[in-house]
Amino acid sequence: MSKPNFTVIKGGLTSSIKDMPKHFVSAYVTDTRLMGVLAVYARWHISGGSVFTGSLHQFFYIDCEEAGLETYKSIRGESAAEVEAAEQALVGGLGARKKELTERQLRYLLCKYKSFNEKRGLPLPEGIDEYDFMLEPETTFDKAEAQEFMTYICDEISTDYQVVNYFLMRCFGNDYEGALYLAPVTVPEGNAKAWPLINDFPLDIYRQYDKATFCKNTIDIDKRYADGGVAYLCESLIEMNGNYDIQISKVVVKDLKVIGFEHCSGFRVSAAEAAMMLAKPEFCTSYEVLLSEEEINNNLGEFTIQFGTIMSIQNNGRLFMAFKQTNDHVNDRVFMLSNDVGGIYFLTDYGQLIIAAYSLRDVMRLESTLAKSVLAPYLELTNRYEFQEPLLFEFIRSDFENFEDFLDFLGI
Repeated sequence: MSKPNFTVIKGGLTSSIKDMPKHFVSAYVTDTRLMGVLAVYARWHISGGSVFTGSLHQFFYIDCEEAGLETYKSIRGESAAEVEAAEQALVGGLGARKKELTERQLRYLLCKYKSFNEKRGLPLPEGIDEYDFMLEPETTFDKAEAQEFMTYICDEISTDYQVVNYFLMRCFGNDYEGALYLAPVTVPEGNAKAWPLINDFPLDIYRQYDKATFCKNTIDIDKRYADGGVAYLCESLIEMNGNYDIQISKVVVKDLKVIGFEHCSGFRVSAAEAAMMLAKPEFCTSYEVLLSEEEINNNLGEFTIQFGTIMSIQNNGRLFMAFKQTNDHVNDRVFMLSNDVGGIYFLTDYGQLIIAAYSLRDVMRLESTLAKSVLAPYLELTNRYEFQEPLLFEFIRSDFENFEDFLDFLGI
């Protein structure tokens, strides 16, 4: 899952929009609450102004663990291509389904995370003059409505593996609201001391982690109970500030809910040991690009919109990441964070295109996508490779200009 890198489109119309009539058209939110992030889109029709009349498209990125209401971008007008590009940058890395929002649900969600920011002393994203009309007066839900809405924005749970992986992900992220959703209990109202001690087991046993990454989790059955409950032993690889830990936990699940949770043991591992644990095969195909730099720049939309990728600028080229359309990798006995990657395109500054994936099937799919694209006549296939561990990102971080030269240096 990738976090979008948005910038606010500046303009001289902000104050005018703030004071102009706005008519709600549509909105959606992604069903990714259990991944710890949400993407929100809203469309309004602006009317009655002499400076601007038409559509206002709003995009929000919410970090449910730490940053809250974090990023805002707006687009004015009817440019479908611009809206599609912003949507791809926002939603493309989340493996999300879009859930339609009513205006009241939209206002509630934004008010909820405005409060999240205020309680933690976090600033709201720039451009507030364009969206503060949704925050005042505050929209609230009663307890039943809030619980129903939480279910609405969460991925549908169908297996114990999903329960365990999502639950540990939320606990290591100190996201107790998300963790509590997976436990069939209620926090006594007005009893602050009960939080986060729930059902005789605490949710905050990993509170020492801050801005940590849940890299890998391996689940094994420890015990089956007569009442249908199952105890799972989980080995989790956690990264924080460049350090890696293994934490062993026991999670008891019954009827797709967590009813027991305890820490068993833990220890530090080296970066080299972590790399071995995260190693997987990588399949790469390299091409020579028979286009000028100007022609390449004119065709970047083919990589982003048509290939469904998110672009980032690297020292020696442009990286395009394609993510899978769902978060089904959370349903695996061995969860790996990187398993949401569907494919990688790396366009170097020196006329090479390298594609990579973690399975032969996926790299063949990338090749097929290229073969059907408008770029196909301008690509000359040079080599195909299978590596025992990922090397493309090592090349991206290197000072080499040519992928084959990099491989020769490694003796491959």
